[in-house]
Amino acid sequence: MPGLLAVGLAACESPRGFDRGLGEEPVYFDDATPEQRDAAARLAGEGLVRGTGTYRLQPGDRVEVFYHADNQRLRPYRLGIGDALDLDFDFNRDLHGQMVVRPDGMIPLPCKGEVRAISLTPAELSAGVARRYTDVARTPVVTVIMRRFTMPTEDLADVVRSGAEGRARTALARPDGVLDLPRAQGVPAAGMTLTELTGALNARYAREVGGVSVTARLTQIGANQIFVFGEVRQARAIPAPTPRTLLQLVAAAGGPMPTGAMDQVRMLYFDPAGRPRVRLVNLDRVMRDLAVEKDMVVPPYATVWVPPTQVARVGRFVDQVIRQIFLFNGTSISFNDGNSFRFPN
Repeated sequence: MPGLLAVGLAACESPRGFDRGLGEEPVYFDDATPEQRDAAARLAGEGLVRGTGTYRLQPGDRVEVFYHADNQRLRPYRLGIGDALDLDFDFNRDLHGQMVVRPDGMIPLPCKGEVRAISLTPAELSAGVARRYTDVARTPVVTVIMRRFTMPTEDLADVVRSGAEGRARTALARPDGVLDLPRAQGVPAAGMTLTELTGALNARYAREVGGVSVTARLTQIGANQIFVFGEVRQARAIPAPTPRTLLQLVAAAGGPMPTGAMDQVRMLYFDPAGRPRVRLVNLDRVMRDLAVEKDMVVPPYATVWVPPTQVARVGRFVDQVIRQIFLFNGTSISFNDGNSFRFPN
């Protein structure tokens, strides 16, 4: 009798919800101040309402970046190896021709040998070439017309200067979580929000280009799945293309079975730095007391487990022990009506 009473009391006790990282002490939700609880509740709500505003990018996500140019602050383009250009000589059209910057950074000039072109702006190259011909023309004018860019700036220049294609580029986050954009190769986007990504891109362009700012929007979320198992009606991997809370995911798995301990739901997830964390949430209180601060928007690729209740565990244990005893002894059970049942050996 005392043993059964202890089991009953243990089953009635509700465990304290907590969040814990590897090698860390648990942080219990009921230790939070009212202000901290309000902030956590707002964060959970904002994660659903704002959607992509709080979403952190993952490999496979597709992002569209819009470019905005201030032509007064754009840094002039500097020639690179392989760039194709036309030289237009106003004083002698017969000299006109197309040039390609060689691997040594030089281009040939009609009747004047070679001139260094790499790292010069088109205006600087025009002036340098014109000086070579002052012996044949009083005020020679040479115009450099860019025909083909080979530097990563090509796409960026097309976008921010012409605007003919909507001033946008789309990029897919690689399996390593990196984005490649014109003059912004290898941006570690995984784990960033769109606001953080926009800031990182603007810093990069301000440093390398000048006069260019961007805004980013999420156009497609990768194959994000949340794995839900345990005492639910449909244990499975649930696609989550939009933000969902822990309670919503358990509901999407068909809801808990009668044997499910909704006050002890556990979730294994990874923080923005990729470190594993575990959270125990009392979803009974979330529904009963509107304790929204205990719920959370589930990060991508998390695993959710609804454990069995204490009563269910004891019942299964007793059932297993009794069955093993009967199976071992080959015991049969007789009923008052004369019928009998025998457990097979």
